[in-house]
Amino acid sequence: MAAALTRTMTTIDSSTHRVAATAGGVRKAADALARFAKARRITPDEAWPVQLALNEWLTNIVEHAYRDRRTGVIDVSYLLTDGALSVTVIDDGPEFDPLSLPPPDTDEPIENRQPGGLGVHFIRQLMDSVEYSRTEGRNTLVFSKKVGSSK
Repeated sequence: MAAALTRTMTTIDSSTHRVAATAGGVRKAADALARFAKARRITPDEAWPVQLALNEWLTNIVEHAYRDRRTGVIDVSYLLTDGALSVTVIDDGPEFDPLSLPPPDTDEPIENRQPGGLGVHFIRQLMDSVEYSRTEGRNTLVFSKKVGSSK
């Protein structure tokens, strides 16, 4: 009797979208993520942290990287693999590594804090993994969260 071979299969399921660097583009990307998650039976409770991270990051890009431009596009990909929902966001705005920012002092009274910085903080806190790179003049942020029985 031949020995049975066991192979670990990696299931990859993805969707990619190009959206305008506008508030409307942020909504389209968020709607696409909601459809992607629902079609893959990712519960709303599992999807909301990823949705929040996506909204925060895209809003930062629109407000800061493209604020002085007439047009711009952002590439957004959703990936479900090995029990994790991952999002990749690529833009061609000025170089900005959000992971280089120091964490905000959340113990400081709110009236004494500088505005901004909490969106990146939320992304770091809510996601299981966050990675930044700059390649060929484009910023890439990849963040992921375990979903389903992999949590």
